[in-house]
Amino acid sequence: MTPAPKREENHYQDTPRLKSLYEIAKCLGSCLELKEIYPRILAVLTQQMGMKRGGFIFMNSESNEWEMGCCHGMPAEEMKRKKECFGSGVIPRMMEKGQMAAVSEGGENLWLYDSRAKNIPKMGNPLFLCAPVKAQGTIAAILGADRLFEDPVPLTEDLNLLGEVCALIGEAMTVRKAIAAENRVLLEENWSFRKELETLGRSVPKTRKRISLTEILEERISRMIAEMKVDPRSNGCLYEEVLNVVEKTLLKSSLDKTRHVQLKTARFLGINRNTLRRKIKELGITAAEK
Repeated sequence: MTPAPKREENHYQDTPRLKSLYEIAKCLGSCLELKEIYPRILAVLTQQMGMKRGGFIFMNSESNEWEMGCCHGMPAEEMKRKKECFGSGVIPRMMEKGQMAAVSEGGENLWLYDSRAKNIPKMGNPLFLCAPVKAQGTIAAILGADRLFEDPVPLTEDLNLLGEVCALIGEAMTVRKAIAAENRVLLEENWSFRKELETLGRSVPKTRKRISLTEILEERISRMIAEMKVDPRSNGCLYEEVLNVVEKTLLKSSLDKTRHVQLKTARFLGINRNTLRRKIKELGITAAEK
């Protein structure tokens, strides 16, 4: 007869926990700028879990110092203390061990939790919990909050939930770092393409210091038309042929330039990747034509 109440109790605990993780995951997927998302994460923990105090601190990669990010329910005095807002000496010990921590009495009483501990020590009040946000193995931020579950739920449940939230944030940080790295590579390649075009412009006769793409096309097409014969009795399709040749040549050359990486090609041409794929299919361009 006893298992039924336990299942009901676990269900009662899991509902706000799962809602919190779901809402936080949605927030992280809604915007690339994480600074805009952190206050929304604290709002979710407040609405779903009843959190009264919470906040983020971040490692400034330039100054190599911890800085206060956003907070909820924390007075101005704690804000001014910045890295000491979670308790005196808490951050160095967390950084050393890379573990979550339960803090009371302003940092005098600290328990580091490694997710395997079975015995929970008695902690004084007020109690504050801290969890590291790790991106690619490095602690980039720390999330602090007061207790999220009420007694008799064990303290480890609060820490486990904070750990799950930090894991979501850490994954979002890793993804955004990868996107930023890819953007830097694309910017460098774009700069390289521009330098090549400038070099091409300098290679023409000195009377024309620079030559534009429009001038090149006008010259080539005008010369071709001038050399053609016009038969008024024919039903030609020159217009379609020229457009097809120009479009196919442009796409093939751009694909060759980017080694047929369609994302880079689409960004280089300034078109949507789906449009590029459709044009490749319509014009019959294949990788074998590189």
